[in-house]
Amino acid sequence: MPPDRTDETPRPVAPIEARVFITGANHRTAGQELRDTLFVEDRALPAFYERLRAVGAGESMVLCTCDRVMVAALADDADAVAARVRGLLAESAGISDARIEGAFLTLKGVDALQHLFAIAASLESQVVGEPEVLGQVKEAHRRAAELGAIGPGLHRVLDAALAAAKRARSETTIGESAVSIVSAAAQVAREVLGRFDSAHALMIGGAEIGVTVIERLKAEGLAQITVADPLAPRGDALAARFGAHRLGMDAVAAGLGDFDIVLTGLGASRPAVLAADVSAALKARRYRPMFVLDAAVPPDVEKAVRNLDDAYLFDLHDLERIALTGQEKRGQAAAEARAIVEEEVGRFVAADSGRQAAPVVAELRRHFEEVREQLLLEQPGVTADEATRLLVNRLLHAPSRALREIAAETPAAEKAGRPAEAGLIQRLFGLGRKAGRDGEK
Repeated sequence: MPPDRTDETPRPVAPIEARVFITGANHRTAGQELRDTLFVEDRALPAFYERLRAVGAGESMVLCTCDRVMVAALADDADAVAARVRGLLAESAGISDARIEGAFLTLKGVDALQHLFAIAASLESQVVGEPEVLGQVKEAHRRAAELGAIGPGLHRVLDAALAAAKRARSETTIGESAVSIVSAAAQVAREVLGRFDSAHALMIGGAEIGVTVIERLKAEGLAQITVADPLAPRGDALAARFGAHRLGMDAVAAGLGDFDIVLTGLGASRPAVLAADVSAALKARRYRPMFVLDAAVPPDVEKAVRNLDDAYLFDLHDLERIALTGQEKRGQAAAEARAIVEEEVGRFVAADSGRQAAPVVAELRRHFEEVREQLLLEQPGVTADEATRLLVNRLLHAPSRALREIAAETPAAEKAGRPAEAGLIQRLFGLGRKAGRDGEK
């Protein structure tokens, strides 16, 4: 018999379903102030990824947007490592664990995969179907890979998530939701201002839908854009993206009179735009109309702004009413997209399980080949009939002994039914199917 090769057997890797988790805060679990505090700036990412590796998240991706700060990762002990990652996020932000209690979402296994796939498909955005988050996931993936944080497992997860998002957008009308709202915003802005080529827009915060609206207005002629954001690095990135000017948050109130369009997306605990400041701005503008779009939840703009002449305040619900004639149609598109996400997650989990079996199958094949070579070495002149008989006996020796030992160890109560191991053997070699076919003759 060939020697045991246990020392050469590769260490089995648990399936991704057992190792994946996602944790962090999003617009449903935490306010903008807390999300901004947790935000990991790009220049801090190299050190942050090192700390993630140190706590056991060897494969990880940090996703920081205006609406979420989350870490997706693979770890052998997902529960323990997820808890350490939550603590690391709090520690890096300089806040207590108590402050993140109830503000963090943590999912593991299939639930984590479905959430990550749904984020990429824009099913977890404030406006379902907006395209901005897909680019953000791609950029987070690229940055993590650049910093050496993406291994083969998480790479497969993210590739599958992006493929699911592509299917959702191409096979359903999910994208029409955001398109219709952005179109409604552009339509209302045109009605208020006429043309955009001489207009000046202020974007406060970088909400995903707000960025999409600005891109649409730019395509229609908007050239003058100013960005204000509580986080300077995020504001700088937005300004660079749009070729925009920067404005400090402390200068927003006094500077409102310079802007024809004000678009907000902070969702902070207190309003960023006050009615008194808008009133003063209108007076300074000699009451030229101002289009104000509040894309935040909770609102950034005081409701009293609606009472001001020449200030035209709209929120996402207003735009939905303008854009949407069939809420049921949008709900159906979202349901179809979620079905695609669930299908793709199931396909990914099944494929990953198959990958886990591949090393075992390869090891089994090597073992069989070693037994065959050893037999021919011991008995070089053996006939084909005798060789096959000897080979079958040798290959079945260890499994037969193991099955007898398992049967001896099995409690009497379990012996009434077929042992699970025997059932697995029948399934592996098709023994039950053969018996069924023979019985049908």
